[in-house]
Amino acid sequence: MPKAQFVREADMLEPIVKHASALMGVGSKVFFEVQSTSGIPDVVLVCFDDEAVHQRRSRSQGLILDLASMNVLFTLQRNLGHTLSPSEIAKQTRLSPGHISSAVLPQLARLGHVEKLSRGQWTAVSRFRSLATRICTIEAKIRDWRGGYHQTLRHGLAADEAWLVLDAELSAPALAHRDWFSIAGIGLASLDQEDGLKPLIPAKPARHQRESVYRELLVERAAELCLRGKVSGPIHHVFGSDLTTSTGPDPRRPNALETVRS
Repeated sequence: MPKAQFVREADMLEPIVKHASALMGVGSKVFFEVQSTSGIPDVVLVCFDDEAVHQRRSRSQGLILDLASMNVLFTLQRNLGHTLSPSEIAKQTRLSPGHISSAVLPQLARLGHVEKLSRGQWTAVSRFRSLATRICTIEAKIRDWRGGYHQTLRHGLAADEAWLVLDAELSAPALAHRDWFSIAGIGLASLDQEDGLKPLIPAKPARHQRESVYRELLVERAAELCLRGKVSGPIHHVFGSDLTTSTGPDPRRPNALETVRS
């Protein structure tokens, strides 16, 4: 029976990032532990849109980091040039009018994205533009390909492409279920200590994903890390254990930016 090349999944992170261009191309920024609405991908690769970032800064518009605010903003974006009341917004978001009125809209106004034109009537101040031209999630697994498959499937709701990367020595069982990946549109790749990252089944870019509140929320949260000079969100313990690398530096740790740069 094949023997795993990696002791812990954290050991896979640095070589994944080193060879990430095999999946994403050059020019992407690397982040770890970025919370999405459907879990926390191991790796998030983002190609930021420099023009969109500059435009956002020139308008002094802040980052949107919670789902309720993104939902409300997208509702107003669909009605750009018109005003909506909290009650009208509530019908399209399933949020309560009171919460929208007292918390969400004032927060979006402070961030510079919406304004109140008259009593109880709100509008978006400009057309929303994504800060990223492309975003990709990666889930790393040594041998639990089925668990990794389902996690990758969920993460795909917030990404243009979603990949599962397996230890090359243990990737055969997943590859035998090629149809699972092809139908779902998620990619499968293997990772070898010597040969690096090898795409086995290509990911299918999601259609109309740029209209997704889930995608844009993940982009904004990655941008927030970038703005703070961080490469990783909080690293949570698993069943009380800190599953860091077995040897060598953990690229998720503070000040590891140079270590993980591809």
